This record gives sequence, structure tokens and C-alpha cells, in this order.
Amino acid sequence: MAEAKTSSRMAVSVMLEQWRQQRPELPILEAGLVGVLLRVGKRLEQIGLESLKPYELGWSEHDLLAALRRRGSPYSATPGELLDELFITSGALTACTNRLIARGLVFRAKSKKDSRSRIIALTTDGFHFIDKVTTERFRLCEELMSVYSADDKSKLFDLAEQFLKS
Repeated sequence: MAEAKTSSRMAVSVMLEQWRQQRPELPILEAGLVGVLLRVGKRLEQIGLESLKPYELGWSEHDLLAALRRRGSPYSATPGELLDELFITSGALTACTNRLIARGLVFRAKSKKDSRSRIIALTTDGFHFIDKVTTERFRLCEELMSVYSADDKSKLFDLAEQFLKS
């Protein structure tokens, strides 16, 4: 695994040097940063998907369960609230919810606030399941970031957040 990381980093450096030689007037550093961030994103996505495989979850299923769990008791939300939070379409939310219902992890119910509205909520099994998955994923994140100091992690977070706001 270390070889893959090194070769990816070297590949970006080599590409940047080639561009410096061929087109020195271009904003090489900026393009390099975007390229590195794209590779980091792809690598983190691979790691994340691998960590979900033992639980037979995809991103959408995980994100839906996590969104419900984060809300606190009664661990429920309307589809509209979930769509505001998740990066999926309403059709994908329906399909995802149906898969999780079939696994006994969530259920649909009428809203107590509006009888015309439906909510999606965690079952007891769903609550325990997402807690287990979350604990493992947070530990994985801790492991991945363990090479950075607390100060570096804080700076990296601030820079990434600043980028997302731009």
C-alpha cells in the first residue's frame, strides 16, 4: 500500500514538472493542488467503500443511517429533511430506504406533526447497527489521520472547509 501512495504522489510531481517544462506560464501549483485533492478524494472513497463492505452497505445506505442516528431520539426524519442533507435524488432515497427496510434497519411511519407526511426512522436493530459501523469508521479516520499533529489536522480542516465555502 505504501508503494501505491508514493507512486501516486510521484506521478503528480512528474506531471507538474512536465507541465513546467512545456507550459511554464500556466498556474502549475494550483492545478497540482487540485490534482492531488482529486486523488486524495478517490483514495478516501476507496478506503471508505472497503470499510462498508463487511456491513453490506453502500454510501447512500450508510449516509441515511448516519443522518438518522445523528439527529438523536427518536432517530427519525422526513424524506425532505434527509434530501436536504444527503447527496442523492428523491428516487435514490426511496430505493435506499426500501433496501434498509428489507434489512430491518429502518421503517416508515406517519408523522405525528402531519398525518399526511411520512417519516423514516431507525429500528432498534438499525440503531445498534449504525452505532457499530460508526465506531469502526471513526476509528479508521483516527488511524488515517494519526500521521498528522493536532495542529496540522486543525489547519487541514480549516483549509478544506474554506475551499468548500468558495
